[in-house]
Amino acid sequence: MSIERQAAHAIKWSALSRVSGQVIAWGVTLIVIRLLAPEDYGLMAIATVIISVVGGIAELGLGASIIQAKNVERTALANLAGAIWVLNLSLALLVALASPLAGVFFSDPRLVDVVRVSALHFALNAVSTVPQSLAYRQMRFKRLSAIDLVAILVSSAVTLALALLGAGVWSLVLGSLCGAACRTAMLLFLSENVWPRLALRGLTEHLSLGGKVTLSRLLWQVVYQLDVAIAGRLLTKDAVGIYSVSLHFATLPMQKMMSVLSQVIFPTVARMQDDRSRLRARLLDGSRMLMFAAIPVLWGMSATAPELVEIVLGEKWLDAIFPLQVVTFVIPLRMLSNILSSSVSAIGRPEIELRNTVVSAVVLPIGFVVGALWGTEGLALSWTVTIPIIFTLNFATMGRVLLITPRAMIAAVYGSVLAGVLMVLAVAGTRLGVSSLPIAYRLAALVGVGATTYLAAAAVLDRQIAANVKQFAAAIRA
Repeated sequence: MSIERQAAHAIKWSALSRVSGQVIAWGVTLIVIRLLAPEDYGLMAIATVIISVVGGIAELGLGASIIQAKNVERTALANLAGAIWVLNLSLALLVALASPLAGVFFSDPRLVDVVRVSALHFALNAVSTVPQSLAYRQMRFKRLSAIDLVAILVSSAVTLALALLGAGVWSLVLGSLCGAACRTAMLLFLSENVWPRLALRGLTEHLSLGGKVTLSRLLWQVVYQLDVAIAGRLLTKDAVGIYSVSLHFATLPMQKMMSVLSQVIFPTVARMQDDRSRLRARLLDGSRMLMFAAIPVLWGMSATAPELVEIVLGEKWLDAIFPLQVVTFVIPLRMLSNILSSSVSAIGRPEIELRNTVVSAVVLPIGFVVGALWGTEGLALSWTVTIPIIFTLNFATMGRVLLITPRAMIAAVYGSVLAGVLMVLAVAGTRLGVSSLPIAYRLAALVGVGATTYLAAAAVLDRQIAANVKQFAAAIRA
C-alpha cells in the first residue's frame, strides 16, 4: 500500500472515531455547560494553562523523535522509556508541590487542589508515551482510533455524572483525568511496549531532535496560553469564563480536525522526507482540502454566531457572541500554519518550528496585553491582527524548505477563501429577510443558504477541489 493510501486509511479511521465520540462528547458538553457556572470554566482554563505549559517539556520531544527516526533500536527504546518516566514523574511531583503558588498568583485558593489533582496527567503520560509513539510510527490508526473513542466516552460519562451531582469544576477535572487513565490502560494492553531502563546509551541523537521539539512546544504552550493567563490577572473570573468558552467553541473545529490530521501528518511526512517534490505536491493538495473543509465550518460559525450562541449556550452566554465571531475568522490560517510547522519537524528540521514559535512569542503577547485593555472583545480582536502577521513572517522559511512558494499556496487555497467570503455575505443578506422567524428556523435558513452558496462558489472558482475530493474518496474506498 502506498504512503498516500496509508494516510487516507488512517484519516478515515481517525475521523470515524472522532466523529462518533464527539457526537456524544458535544452533546454532553452542551448539557454540562448549562449546569456549571462561568467561573468553573474559568478555574479549569487557568489550571489547563499551567498543566499545558509544564506538559510542553514532559517528554523532551522523545515521542516525536521515536516517530521521526528512520531506525530505533530496542535498547535505545528502553532507555528512552526510562528517561520519559523519570521526567514525567518528577514534573508531577513538582507541580503538586508548587500548586499553592497558583492559588496565590491568581488570588483563588480553589486552584491549589485543582492543579494538584490535574498533575496526575503527567504520571499517565509517563506510561503511555512510548506505546503511543510506536503505534503512530507503525501507522496503526485503526487501533488508536478505537482507543481514543473509548477514552472520549469514559471522559464524557464521568463529566456528565459529576456535573449532575453538583461537583462543579471537579466534573471537568476528574472527567478529563478518567478519560486519560482509560486511554493509558488500553495503550498498555493493546500496543507494543518496552520496559524502561535508566541508561543514557542511544539517547544523544533523540535528545538533539527532541530538545528542539520540546523548546518549540514549551514556548508554544506558554505563548498560546498567555491570553487566558493575562485575562486571569486583568479581568474577572466571569469574564475569563466567557472568553475561555467562546475561544473553546471557536477553536473546537480546529481541535477536532487537527487531532485527526496531526497524528497522521507527522508519520506520513516522515516517510516522505527523502522525496521532497512528492511531499510538496501532497502538502499543496492537503492544504487545498483543509481550507475547503475548514472555512465553511469556521466562517459559517462566525456568520451565524448570534443564533448559534443563543440556541446552543443560552442567554447567560450572549457576551460570547462577539469573541466567537472574530476568532473563528483566523482559525483556518492557524490550522494551515500548524500543518506546515508539523511538516518541517517531520523532515528533521525542528529548528524551523522553534524559530516560528519564537516569532509567535514576540508578536502574540503584545497583542494580548493591548487587547486585554478592552476586555474580552479586545482580547478576541488581538487574534485577528497577530495571526496573519505571524503567518506572513514564518511562511517564507517553511516554504523554502518544503519547496512551496507563496504563489503555489495562494493557488491552492484561493477558491475556498473567495467562496467563504461569498458565503458570509449571503448569510448576512439572508438574515435581513428572515429576522422575523423563530430563532431555530432562522438558523436553519442561514445554514442552508450559506452551505449552498459556498459549495456552488467553490465548484466554480477552483475545479481542482473536486478532483482532490474524488482522489481522496477513492483512496479511502481502496
